[in-house]
Amino acid sequence: MTKKILLSISVLFIISATAQDRQFVQTYQSTNLAKGFRDIEVWSTLRMGKETFYRALDERLEFEMGLTDRLQTAFYINASNKSFANKDDSTGTIFSESEFSISSEWKLKLSDATTNIIGSGLYAEATISGTGLELEAKLILDKRISKHLIVFNAVGEWEWEQQVKGKVVNGKVNQENDIKLMATPFEMDLAYMYNIKPNFGIGLEAKAHYEITTEKGLEHNALLVGPTLFWNTKDSKHSIIFNFLPEIINLKKTEEQPNDLDLDEYEKYQFRLLLDFSF
Repeated sequence: MTKKILLSISVLFIISATAQDRQFVQTYQSTNLAKGFRDIEVWSTLRMGKETFYRALDERLEFEMGLTDRLQTAFYINASNKSFANKDDSTGTIFSESEFSISSEWKLKLSDATTNIIGSGLYAEATISGTGLELEAKLILDKRISKHLIVFNAVGEWEWEQQVKGKVVNGKVNQENDIKLMATPFEMDLAYMYNIKPNFGIGLEAKAHYEITTEKGLEHNALLVGPTLFWNTKDSKHSIIFNFLPEIINLKKTEEQPNDLDLDEYEKYQFRLLLDFSF
């Protein structure tokens, strides 16, 4: 019996440390790809539901590679398109906006979720778009016990935006470009998954998000909770993860946002599908 338990733990450790590094789409685990292993991930996120018509589709293509057994890096190409109606516009016009950006990710594994008392890791991501810069940092804590997986992330962000100002000098308009820190969002993510089979699990992800701006301080605060499904092939080379994440409650009601849901900063519903291909 003891030999079987040790063998099961070893198998779980080998799988988690080589071909596949995640079972959630909102929450990150301390698991890393092993040295030389590579992944391609395709993300699709549909966001919808505001006071007026709103629909956004975010796409992300990620190339991920294990540099060592503890350090991995990734490069992302991001594209986003949203269609919306302005609540102050009585004509019913539907507007559309698109955005393109690139990201660089680094993740360092400090301890293992299976063999150590608790798994831990550090994560950093930088995103550059045509209008600004975002930096994101995560502290990752997780624990795998038999078929159960529990994960916690503490996430901090810094968002800079490019601002163009015009000045009239000697009858001519001169433009000045300035990069300004606009917001420092923070969130806490908690996730649980029960692995019914080694390659199939059902879980739940929760996100408490705080939108902190340089002008107003804590401006938005909401709780989002929803189910996650995970499946991969027996060789762990291909996986599918799906999450539905609705906004549950507005935790900071104001005169501008007195309702139970904050539909200014967040959406009622968010659907995310992640396809992972290892090679």
